[in-house]
Amino acid sequence: MSIRTDHVPSQLSQLMTLTCRGELPHPLTRANQLVLTISAIVCALLLSSIWGIAAGSSSSALAIANSYKVPMVIFLSALTTSFATSIFSGTLVLATLAPLVAIYYHTSSRAGVPLALGSVFVALGTATLLFARAVKRKLGDESRIASLIPVIILVALFSAALMQFVALAAPIIGQTGTVFDGGFDTVFHR
Repeated sequence: MSIRTDHVPSQLSQLMTLTCRGELPHPLTRANQLVLTISAIVCALLLSSIWGIAAGSSSSALAIANSYKVPMVIFLSALTTSFATSIFSGTLVLATLAPLVAIYYHTSSRAGVPLALGSVFVALGTATLLFARAVKRKLGDESRIASLIPVIILVALFSAALMQFVALAAPIIGQTGTVFDGGFDTVFHR
């Protein structure tokens, strides 16, 4: 007995559908959900590696280090709060903006770091919005306010974990780093 795969979309196609539309045309089995989650994490790690190389492109040693440090930060943060599809969409934004980050690192001494940081915040915002949409879809429209609470809590946990993992892997952006390289202590110092 052979399994027909001509009607089964690839995991990447399913991830893109979830990212863009928010729903798949057919329900997934538990096994398919697990495969899709693993695919989202693997793709997120690859996409974040592309951004890490671009963000560290001012130095070949930093670019090489970022090729594994940025995915490590994303992966450790994902383990802290696992919402893989949202992380995939956020790292898709990072990878999309990676060429722009790399160009500005090499052509503008003033715009490279702010652009890299801006791309991170755009990615975090995108991932947060898509995560909120997924939670809302699971809970339904009648629980709109109630669905905000878990979104806010998980995004805060993810952001707190991400900030500390960035501190462990610093520097990622530029050779001198940013205020985020010291983690919570340097971001919220008095």
